[in-house]
Amino acid sequence: MTSEDNIIKDLFSGEGSRKVLSIYWTFLVVILIYHATVFWVIMQDDIQSKNDKPTFSIAFEELSEISTESRTINDGEESVIQYTAQPELFASHNGFGMLYVNITYTETSGEIADPCDTVSADLTPTGANADWNNPNNELSGISSDCETISLVLHIFPEYSGDNYNTIGGNEQYWIDSWTDSSHGEGTFNLEVEVIVNEPVTSGIPTVSDTDEEVTVTWEAVFFDVNVNQV
Repeated sequence: MTSEDNIIKDLFSGEGSRKVLSIYWTFLVVILIYHATVFWVIMQDDIQSKNDKPTFSIAFEELSEISTESRTINDGEESVIQYTAQPELFASHNGFGMLYVNITYTETSGEIADPCDTVSADLTPTGANADWNNPNNELSGISSDCETISLVLHIFPEYSGDNYNTIGGNEQYWIDSWTDSSHGEGTFNLEVEVIVNEPVTSGIPTVSDTDEEVTVTWEAVFFDVNVNQV
């Protein structure tokens, strides 16, 4: 007889051991019955309710309004360029989703070997209602090589332009959730500063580089929301 057989024999030989095993198996059965009851009886309504909730697809259609303004800025000066979205855009669309700002310039002095000037731009969180604390915002930038400075500001909270599906509610509820004309109202202020980088010939009396022309392009992205039950 093996040692395993002896252990099993000893386990079942005593009255006390049989009682312990009986209690153990009773406890195990009770636990199994409890979990089955919770799943099939207590949670049945919740499970059924979840299955009964409708699913909706949320899709966005975007429209961009583009506005461009050029400004000549003197060396060491800061200029504030402003943008306000047209009121009719708020009336004809569900929301103002994003604001893209591109700042472009080239070296326009005409002097030989004149390097690109340094241009910095900051979209200041004043004057307009927007999601200023969104971690995906790009509110400032700088260029010293005539490269475009690209900024982005999220206007409508949690808007990314991505379509998605959601459970519960109804069609009007989700339309209302993505309709709010207050986001984006007001005036956006872009502070642009120019620091002139003198050409190598700047010591000649007739040679100078004192300002730079900067072009700002505003792209306001408005959206319409389409909600359908799937």
